[in-house]
Amino acid sequence: MPQTNKSVSGGSVPGQASAPDQGEPPPPVVEAKTQVAAGDGGGATAAAGDQGDPEIIKSPSDPKKYRYIELSNGLRALLISDFSGAEDKTESGESHRDEEDEEDEAAAGGQDGEDEGDSGEGSEEDEEEDEEEEQDSDFDELDEDNAEKKKKGSSEKQAAAALCISVGSFSDPDDLPGLAHFLEHMVFMGSEKYPAENGFDAFLKKHGGSDNASTDCERTIFQFDVQRKYFREALDRWAQFFICPLMIEDAIDREVEAVDSGNAQTLKHEPREKQINTYQRLRDFWRRYYSAHYMTLAVQSKESLDTLEQWVREIFIKVPNNDEPRADFSALLQPFDTPAFNKLYRVVPVRKVHALTISWAVPPQGKHYRVKPLHYISWLIGHEGTGSILSLLRKKCWALALFGGNSETGFDQNTTYSIFSISITLTDQGYQNVYEVRPLKSHNCLKLH
Repeated sequence: MPQTNKSVSGGSVPGQASAPDQGEPPPPVVEAKTQVAAGDGGGATAAAGDQGDPEIIKSPSDPKKYRYIELSNGLRALLISDFSGAEDKTESGESHRDEEDEEDEAAAGGQDGEDEGDSGEGSEEDEEEDEEEEQDSDFDELDEDNAEKKKKGSSEKQAAAALCISVGSFSDPDDLPGLAHFLEHMVFMGSEKYPAENGFDAFLKKHGGSDNASTDCERTIFQFDVQRKYFREALDRWAQFFICPLMIEDAIDREVEAVDSGNAQTLKHEPREKQINTYQRLRDFWRRYYSAHYMTLAVQSKESLDTLEQWVREIFIKVPNNDEPRADFSALLQPFDTPAFNKLYRVVPVRKVHALTISWAVPPQGKHYRVKPLHYISWLIGHEGTGSILSLLRKKCWALALFGGNSETGFDQNTTYSIFSISITLTDQGYQNVYEVRPLKSHNCLKLH
């Protein structure tokens, strides 16, 4: 299940500024419009209809504009027009002229200095020393110029995009564990439109960008950022992962070793023994789960909302929709109701440390995202004041630190369960009394079931 949908984005990211409280400055909406008209190097202008969705709630101090759209193929998208932050000096003619003028003045000043200092007298050794000093000075100036340009470049916001697909390791076939994660890697290996293997990574590297992807239990997420002027092309290249990836059969053996050594066992050696065609199953998995109506997209750039919408519709409308129902694991109640879960496991650590971790499996908490009940429990248990669990353990010299909570990753929180864990860093004395530490925690902790 994607994390981003219309209701969620309404609570966390969002569209039109609400009225500011009395005494607070209004959000710089007018300034953002001015930047659109004057500073949009891509030629986009602030049209009257280029407004964010009024139903999307956002902070009054947030100058960004938001728009939610759904394509005819079922893909959902959140568009974010962000003109905040540093101005795009690389696309401003005035800034270019200022930099060129400074360089010309520096060059002229250097020439004048040479003319004034050239008396026509002096030994050859003096001349050589002067040349060395001039070279050192040139290198210093070059380093300063590079540092200044790097500083300017780092202050400019990158354009970025992320796409979430509601499929993950829970959907792995029983006979091919790891297939969802492997597919995440394989779609990077070229497409019909851009066949160069790993061409997208090379494109981003050339234009100051980066990318990443991850496979969770119930979702796979792709994201990238790049210099704004290359964002349109980057979006098109990236979208081919979900439109027409090549996934060449010859690349499977090479990539399966690169992903993880464990994948080689489950996706290469064992399938061969069982005469399973991993390549065909991989393509079948892509067709089944990389469907537009499973996808939620977010794009952010220093463009108008109308421009972003045009790009998204033009590019992502080509993502296929198979009309298959989404994978549903909500019927798998109490997945940890097993004797293997209700046990104490001892693990020998790599470094010398004593720790006790206790985990509870509780009902899925995703639907309570607005309230976050586990956060309250985490705060109560992690409290370090008088009368707290940690204060009592410290008085006995049994513990150094205590942490509790839910990481909100796919393994800790999904549609079948949520995990609440407490981890205690023990002293040597605490380790010797671990069975007394555990009952102490069990009696003092809030009952989680």
